[in-house]
Amino acid sequence: MKLAYKYVFICFVFCMQFTSAFAISGTINLPIIIGALLFFVGILNVIYERKIERNIFCVEHILIILFLFIVLFSFCINGANAKSAINHTIAYISSFLLFFTGPLLFFFQFSSDFKTIFKFTLKAIFWCVIISCSFSLFEFVSTNFFGFNVTDYIPRHSVEEYDPLILGFFIRSRGFSEESGHYAFMIGILGPLFYYYLFKTDFCDIKKIYKIILLWIVILSIITSFSVSSFIIIPFCIIIALLLNFRKALYTIRKKIIYISIILSSLIFSGFLLNTKLPIFDLLYITITQKFDSFSFDDRKSRSDFFQNTFFSFPFENKLFGAGPSGVKLLGYDDSYTFLSLYQTICFEIGIIGVLLISCLFILTLVKNYISRQSIAPYFFVSIFSGIIHYNSISNYWYPFLWFSIAFCIFCYNKVVDEKN
Repeated sequence: MKLAYKYVFICFVFCMQFTSAFAISGTINLPIIIGALLFFVGILNVIYERKIERNIFCVEHILIILFLFIVLFSFCINGANAKSAINHTIAYISSFLLFFTGPLLFFFQFSSDFKTIFKFTLKAIFWCVIISCSFSLFEFVSTNFFGFNVTDYIPRHSVEEYDPLILGFFIRSRGFSEESGHYAFMIGILGPLFYYYLFKTDFCDIKKIYKIILLWIVILSIITSFSVSSFIIIPFCIIIALLLNFRKALYTIRKKIIYISIILSSLIFSGFLLNTKLPIFDLLYITITQKFDSFSFDDRKSRSDFFQNTFFSFPFENKLFGAGPSGVKLLGYDDSYTFLSLYQTICFEIGIIGVLLISCLFILTLVKNYISRQSIAPYFFVSIFSGIIHYNSISNYWYPFLWFSIAFCIFCYNKVVDEKN
């Protein structure tokens, strides 16, 4: 039973990348299917073992349970008969149960074997990231330089005609995600854990030269997505992590100054060499500057203005509990008015209480991670903080990456607590 449970978990972690590719419908994709299987097997394992770890009922989990209770309450008082409200309510519940509770249940069922679970979780993340990034680069090169769009042969239920041009002639890569920005969102969360596994553990016995090549694959895949948010958010999160761990970072730099210099020099040299064949620096500069003077920027601003004008005119009870799941449609507006920010979406649909609960979840996780002082803590910080900031520009709460990363972080933190006790 436990062996099958582990295999399902590994399969789930690896399949997190397939949020759009191979999806059965607009709401049912591989992470949902494997996540449901993981949750089901986890419940069976609890019944079989006749016990459940008390640690799973941590403060973060209680916050999630309270949030889902508010979702149901808002649904009942606002639109219990509307089909869109029912679908969005199910999406909220399934997302947190399958992508947070499911992995957390697995982690704590195997808490006695921490090192093994820790190792193969990181390994599964490694393969998830490198397969997705390799495909993304292959997609970019084959589409833009050989006229062969490999994504035409991958079934996607939605956005099948996705053809985002950058500078009028380059097509951005998106990997197995729905959009390029969503792909970069995933790498921003899983990438730091990929880096930790590759360079900071003794689990990976790949030669250093190959590690550098793999790192470049990930970096280039982010670049070819041309996601402006990621160009700003990921470096910002890394800088904050370094400042929070200034002494340790300074010690590491002094100790490995030659090695770091060689790595940075090789990256810079490779970047300039690549730039002679492909004007990558110019593309990045133009991409960033155009982002703030484009239809996309105007569209986001109009949706944000709609949020402010509508939400602040709500009655007091709706400000507290929102307009209900799928609140925009419940009020008679179409999809063009939906929000491109998770925080605006939750505030509008679930209310101020919903936003406060999610904010508490994020803050508590970051604080616990910081005080844990584990070697992986700075990488968890970049992972989780990147997702938190990125959610200001996307609203897809049904993606598993951030909720899984938080569950994994809680598992690692509790290991520290157990050792202290």
